[in-house]
Amino acid sequence: MVGMCHVAQAQVNDDIFFNPAMKNYQDRASQTEVSVGYDYRHATTPMRLEQGDGNSRVFADVDAFLRKGKTTLWGEAYYNNGSTRNIQFCETSDFELLYPYLMADTVGGKSKQERYHFLGGFSYPLGRWNMAAEGSYDALMEYRTRDPRPKNLSGYLKASIAVSYRLGNPRDGYVLGLAIDARKYKQTNEVKLYNEVSVPTLYHLTGLGYDYYRFRGMNTSTYYKGYGVGGVVDWSRVNGQGWFAHAEYGYLDIDKIISTLNELPMANIKEYKEKISFGYSTRGERNVFGWNLAEEWVCRRGRENIFGTAQDNVYPQISTMAPYMADKACFSTELGYRHLARNHSEFAINWNARYDSWEESYDSPYRDLEGDAWVNGLSLMSKINAKDWQLKVNLSAEYQWSTSSDLYLSDEEANCALLTPVEHYYDYLGSDRQFVNAMVEAGYTKNKRFIPFGRIGWQYAHYMETEHQNSLQVSVGVKF
Repeated sequence: MVGMCHVAQAQVNDDIFFNPAMKNYQDRASQTEVSVGYDYRHATTPMRLEQGDGNSRVFADVDAFLRKGKTTLWGEAYYNNGSTRNIQFCETSDFELLYPYLMADTVGGKSKQERYHFLGGFSYPLGRWNMAAEGSYDALMEYRTRDPRPKNLSGYLKASIAVSYRLGNPRDGYVLGLAIDARKYKQTNEVKLYNEVSVPTLYHLTGLGYDYYRFRGMNTSTYYKGYGVGGVVDWSRVNGQGWFAHAEYGYLDIDKIISTLNELPMANIKEYKEKISFGYSTRGERNVFGWNLAEEWVCRRGRENIFGTAQDNVYPQISTMAPYMADKACFSTELGYRHLARNHSEFAINWNARYDSWEESYDSPYRDLEGDAWVNGLSLMSKINAKDWQLKVNLSAEYQWSTSSDLYLSDEEANCALLTPVEHYYDYLGSDRQFVNAMVEAGYTKNKRFIPFGRIGWQYAHYMETEHQNSLQVSVGVKF
């Protein structure tokens, strides 16, 4: 949780369909898509130094949504293999999940990654009831072949069970859905150094440029383990018209343990998340209109353990302090309109506005980083059917006005090297940002059961007055 809120969803009521028990009411036809492609990104300077200034990856992706009689099935499988260039101040994978308790150095470099993602779920009606379940697993291997050489392995397992109950008749009644989920996470994070002439210092960061000074040096083997729980409640009309509402809560608890110090429990991060959204959707024979309002709040609290004098490499824990905190708040609204033509062509337009607020602080000595922004975004979608071809175009643009930003440093060591990524992110938060996305997809539809397609996507970002980033993704595949 290190950035601002994400761009709004393409449809104003998308939130409710993250609940597996509501998938059965989603207006989506059966389709399976298989694709392979290439993903490239380059930035003059990155938005976050810890995430590198570019990447090159090949990927393969499978996405399926199937209706078999009364049963609704869905699944995803994703694989990518590539590298991220010029990662700085971070030798730990899953940066956003584990921040601020990262292992870092001042050298960094290019890292190679191999990532797997699997997800599957089902929904089945039993009278007015609807039973559902969903599970996913993400695995990552990341490494570097030059000093410093991290070798990281991570796994993230999620599972949820859900139920919904229909009130009223099957055509226009309301549905109340409930889902609960559990998560488990683990990462082994080890850095090796083979160059005996130049050995960089390894830091165990604690946030806003601080590190656990006592464990600097050659304690290069750590791991993270944690768990999470959460739940969602949804309310919607069976036919997608009328009022809808979504509420969710999540809790995540992850420990950082230094293996080379006899499994020393150095720190713990807790994250609390809640989100509430509601809105209204109406549709005619050819037109769909909707709006929503939403608020989201995420907070992180960091706890560090204090240890006494070591005996036989065993550090007795004598105290605990909680100096780190970070809060993110987001308030948004969205309007959406979609028109369906008689030849099954479509046109859609969405406008969203929101306010983002970010604050991060560390006590003793005190440091504080804040940033706020007003955001406006517009997205257009057009799908045109002509003879044996289908052309789909997505365009979106977003402007973020930085309304305020502040970095407070109270201690005498305000010029230490570990402050570099903090000052860099402060510069990012203090500037206006622009984002542009474009995607074009062409499919050959002569055989309706087997549709080959090609897709190209481009993203551009401009920030920090003169810095910018370009991303390009190309893929080919088939839908059936």
